[in-house]
Amino acid sequence: MDRAWVLFSGFARDRRGNIAMMFGLLLFVILAAAGVAIDMQRSSLFRAEIREASDAALLAAARYKSAHPNADDSELTAVARKVFDSGVRDDPAINIKGFQVIFDNAGGAFSLDVVGDANTLIMDIFGQSYVDISTRAEAKLGKTPLLEVAMALDVTGSMNQKGKISTMRNAARDLVKSLFEVDAASVKVGVVPFAQYANVGAAYGSASWLSNPGIAWTGCVGSRNYPYNTLDSDYVANKIPGLLGAPCPGNLMPLSTDADALDKMIGDLMPNGWTYIPAGLTWAWNLLTPTEPFSEGVSFETLEGQHGAKALILMTDGENTRAPDYPTHNSADQMLANDLTKEICVNIKKQKIIVYTIAFDVTDPDIKDILQGCATTPSHFFDAASASDLIDAFAAIGSSLRTISLSK
Repeated sequence: MDRAWVLFSGFARDRRGNIAMMFGLLLFVILAAAGVAIDMQRSSLFRAEIREASDAALLAAARYKSAHPNADDSELTAVARKVFDSGVRDDPAINIKGFQVIFDNAGGAFSLDVVGDANTLIMDIFGQSYVDISTRAEAKLGKTPLLEVAMALDVTGSMNQKGKISTMRNAARDLVKSLFEVDAASVKVGVVPFAQYANVGAAYGSASWLSNPGIAWTGCVGSRNYPYNTLDSDYVANKIPGLLGAPCPGNLMPLSTDADALDKMIGDLMPNGWTYIPAGLTWAWNLLTPTEPFSEGVSFETLEGQHGAKALILMTDGENTRAPDYPTHNSADQMLANDLTKEICVNIKKQKIIVYTIAFDVTDPDIKDILQGCATTPSHFFDAASASDLIDAFAAIGSSLRTISLSK
């Protein structure tokens, strides 16, 4: 028989006062040590389970943010909690007392704080009823995958009211800056200022896809006959008509990695003219596709292979007030313009281009419905009633695009 066991048994059988007292104290110490070991092992297992569930929950919140760019912290917390609860056993010993997801837009990071404790089995006898199992999960936006973004920005005359043009310039410039701060090498941005028409620039006067009206042409373009004005194809047989003397905004800028040039271009935008939303939509779409009229965009096969994304951002402050009478846009048929807007949006989304739309200080319910329907999901539509709302909308879109690095 083991000598230690013999000694221990002797202590246990000994009824003399000092020996019994010493044995009682020793037994107390042994039980306390065993209790600590057992409860610490249980709490360690609980913490590991909580950490694993927290990581999965936070990633789910990040993915949700990518698909719902205007989701706030309370929505992200609700999404994360569902995933967390499914990953943690239904054990009455686990008590979750606090659970919150926070997204830091400026720092580009998500955090999840879980506050909780677990009931003890043996340590409770010695006055320790709970052990802390709180944890914190973090996810910082890493390298952005291949990303191409085209912004169609309304520069009509109404943007000259209430400081709207200045707010839009600042919000758009901040968005460009935030995208290039993550990883400029994998990001391209293009801009299309639009009003009644769009302007591709006189440098494209000899392009095969253009019908040049003469040497006085400065870049203004109209619409091809229907249905070609809703498609991105057939430019050889159905060229884009150049226009002379039409009221046109400044030149668009194809997809570029030059953040400074984009910043200057946006900063120089000036408002003037009427509204024909398809002009902005069509040319922003043209910037993103890899074939003529512009070829700066990568192919959709390359995009998929690199887990990237193409995104179109449309911002307008009003309803369509002009429509095509081919090739010009001098008609006032708002229903026609609205129908064309909807049809173009459908065709853009067929190519899996992410579409964000912003209604800035818009009161007309019909155009709001059209813009919401144009967006990839209702959560990709922003109803910006004020200058601060517009700034928040562009910031939310920026964080949504950067979140692609976590959701892919």
